[in-house]
Amino acid sequence: MALTVRGLADQRELGVRIVAGAGGPDRPITWVHVSELDDPTPFLSGGELLLTTGLFVRSGVDLDRYVEKLCRAGVLGLGFGVGLSFKEIPDGLVSAADRMGLPVLEVPRGTPFIALSRAVSRALAADEYAAVTRTFTAQQELTRAALSPQAPDRLIRLLARKVDGWVALVDGRGGPVALSGDRASAMLPAIGVEVARLREHRGSVGAGFEIGADSVSLQPVGAGDRRRGYLAVGRPGPLSAADRHLVNAAVMLLTLGFEQDTAAPDADAQVHAAVLELALNGHLEPARSVAARLGSPLPDDLVVVLVARRPRSAAARPDQLLLRGSTPTEWGGWDVSGRVQPRGTFAAIMDDELVVLASPVVAESVTADLVEAGMTVGLSGAAHSEDLADAFAKARRAAETAAERGEQWLSFDAIGSSGISQLWNPEQARAFAESLLAPLVEHDRAGRGDLVASLRAWLAHPGQWDPAAAALGVHRHTLRRRVGLVGELLGRDLDSPTVRSELWLALEVAATRG
Repeated sequence: MALTVRGLADQRELGVRIVAGAGGPDRPITWVHVSELDDPTPFLSGGELLLTTGLFVRSGVDLDRYVEKLCRAGVLGLGFGVGLSFKEIPDGLVSAADRMGLPVLEVPRGTPFIALSRAVSRALAADEYAAVTRTFTAQQELTRAALSPQAPDRLIRLLARKVDGWVALVDGRGGPVALSGDRASAMLPAIGVEVARLREHRGSVGAGFEIGADSVSLQPVGAGDRRRGYLAVGRPGPLSAADRHLVNAAVMLLTLGFEQDTAAPDADAQVHAAVLELALNGHLEPARSVAARLGSPLPDDLVVVLVARRPRSAAARPDQLLLRGSTPTEWGGWDVSGRVQPRGTFAAIMDDELVVLASPVVAESVTADLVEAGMTVGLSGAAHSEDLADAFAKARRAAETAAERGEQWLSFDAIGSSGISQLWNPEQARAFAESLLAPLVEHDRAGRGDLVASLRAWLAHPGQWDPAAAALGVHRHTLRRRVGLVGELLGRDLDSPTVRSELWLALEVAATRG
């Protein structure tokens, strides 16, 4: 639990004691700040313990006004170090703090301010760890509730208890499906109004609003644009970050449940897509639990993400695509139910792309199967499960690049190995090079020197005169004159790294054409 001013005073090893404002606020300290300013409030956000040695007192500051400013800024306590600027805390400060209810700690010379900061930091870190642990445990409980025969009612009741509020699962028109909490029924009319607004928007668009003293989060339930309903969660005061995390997990679990119960031919694909989305959003434990129940467990620890784009010709062999499921699943006109996926892979369709999570040992064979089926494949490098979102983005970028280059497959790490020339259009690059180098080419063509070769040698030896001149077989002063003339003809500052880069690229393009 986070420390209060009283809690700090109770830690005997710190040696501090409350000398004023003992009846003041006893709320958890959010941070510790040190300042000798006569008005530190512009640098505070409220909830701090302010530490000082009292240098500001010597400037003749109005102590009543000083304490009043601290109280208005939400400072929870003032720690005054004695034995430096003052042997004792000034009486005027003590009396002002007593009148206004600001707790004042006497900090002895032997207790460094950093000791107080560390004590508060340790308490805050412990609270954050406890919050993460509670959220993780609650997420596991939600997953079990979602998999129980009583779902979704059991999940709704559990979520309401975890956020200490109320929860309403409604259909696409705002009608109640499952409710939990004393105020849930009374909130339905207001929820219906917000549901009507969200129906006008496509995609997973949610809303946050207030109903009286309650903060409410309203999120659509369903995969993609197919909404099965809406989940409304409310409580007095704002929803914490942990609360929002649980709401998101509940939405994903409800989506999985609805999609599993759907009798549509692509139900299996929708469930796999929902599991994948759950994993990509960082909800690994629920994703693992549901995937295991589907009989398609997620790969452990290290994962390679593959993104495969649909076949381009009817000659492709879609029967080799990897998506587990007994019901044939259509994907853009192609049957991708195929054979049972090999051990160590999980496949799903997302945004008209086939996404495969594969363990590193089978990634190569899976890629070969997809390429043989006529797919264009992009691969990430091996990544830990918690980095799935980043690995997915890399695999998608690799697939896009492979399609642009006309390659069958490409790994993200290999994008940069083929050279920078892959980034430009050849015709545009030649036009750029000819335009930029034209003054030099015209000069050389008239027989007045060899500026192009001199510029290339000078840039190839990063602006070093002696090595470049030796490579050309000329004196360095001759090379200096030539490079100076290049700058004059081009009207460019050759000391600029940008200009040098542009010139080198132009020379490379010109040389390739030649």
